[in-house]
Amino acid sequence: MTKNNLILILLIILTLLTLPSVSAHGADVTADVMVIANESNGDLTKNIAENMESNISVYKFTSEDEVDHQLEHMLGNENKKILVVAYQDTANEFLKDNSEVSDRLIIVNANDNKSIEDGISELINEESSGENHHQDSSTTNNSFNFIVPLVIGLIIGIIIGLGAGIFLMKRK
Repeated sequence: MTKNNLILILLIILTLLTLPSVSAHGADVTADVMVIANESNGDLTKNIAENMESNISVYKFTSEDEVDHQLEHMLGNENKKILVVAYQDTANEFLKDNSEVSDRLIIVNANDNKSIEDGISELINEESSGENHHQDSSTTNNSFNFIVPLVIGLIIGIIIGLGAGIFLMKRK
């Protein structure tokens, strides 16, 4: 390997290391209005939601870490509203640390069907009343969330393409 090639490779690596990092938290692929349940109460909650003719997604979680991760998505998505039927301790702890989501996080008693019905009703009412209010901001947030990774990808592609082009031109 020649000295020029080594310098070029080192320059490419240094350039890539100086690029801003992209968050590895992951994209939220769950519904904006949802219910957090577990194996023991997920089917019951889904049946109650269907009997109320609501279009609310019920997700069954298996660990507190998964629930905590899902609740963290509320911080970046102001349209996200969650009814917690399981893992109430985790949700209460999250709510204690993040009071700004208190109007969008509903925690109910999993052993009381009436409590679950009331929580679903509250989600339905908030969903229909807040739909028009949040539409403009969600469109802006979604387009911003799309543009940032696109621009970062283009910059990385241009840098790598230029480096590869220079390398191939010098090689011939």
